Amino acid sequence: MISKIILKIKRQENAFYSLLYRTAKMLLFCSLPSIKLIHLPLYHLHNFIFMAIKRFIQGTWSVPLFKARCHSAGKGLRLPNGIPLIIGSHLRITLGDDVTIGRSTIGSGMVFDNPVFSMGSHSSIGYGTSISVAREVTIGNNTMISFNCLIMDNDDHPINPNKRLAKQPVSKKDVKPVKIGNNVWIGAYTSILKGVTIGDNSIISTHSVVTGDVPANCIYGGVPAKEIKHDISSS
Repeated sequence: MISKIILKIKRQENAFYSLLYRTAKMLLFCSLPSIKLIHLPLYHLHNFIFMAIKRFIQGTWSVPLFKARCHSAGKGLRLPNGIPLIIGSHLRITLGDDVTIGRSTIGSGMVFDNPVFSMGSHSSIGYGTSISVAREVTIGNNTMISFNCLIMDNDDHPINPNKRLAKQPVSKKDVKPVKIGNNVWIGAYTSILKGVTIGDNSIISTHSVVTGDVPANCIYGGVPAKEIKHDISSS
């Protein structure tokens, strides 16, 4: 009965239901007028309370729990969006000092017994980034990885269709470690595929797909990524 009345209101079948529809819409979307003298201090108070609670949860819950999962983790670890999703109990995680990891997914395959994910000091990973580690993914010091990036040292699934149907993992020969150097800047929505080494100080522009090695001190971008600028250290 109620669902039929709601449907009649949505359809505005007559003047009465039309009035109910307009009234409901007004109530749903109404708001009080903003008085800057009152609401601006409340806005800052809201942000202060929200950040204080967030920092408290991070320091007393998220960081201690995630550090316990790591093989080693330095001081100053920050998890601004909570504990990253870790897939695979055998993944070995090592972190330097002052590392920041947004809400990301770090997963390990079943190919090798002890896959390794390591990050150097003062490096960061943005929100929504996914990292697939079958053998080893290494990130250097002072490296910035933006949000929604993809880093893989394997293809996640075999090329052979019969092996995929059988839910088999990729073969060992198809796994190639990824190494990202020091002071590297990787733009948002970038994919870094297996076997890639990115040299120190290099920049990967947003939405790039990196399929081959990137020398140090270069800017690469595109699909597949190609050199945009050489020797940025002299810029």
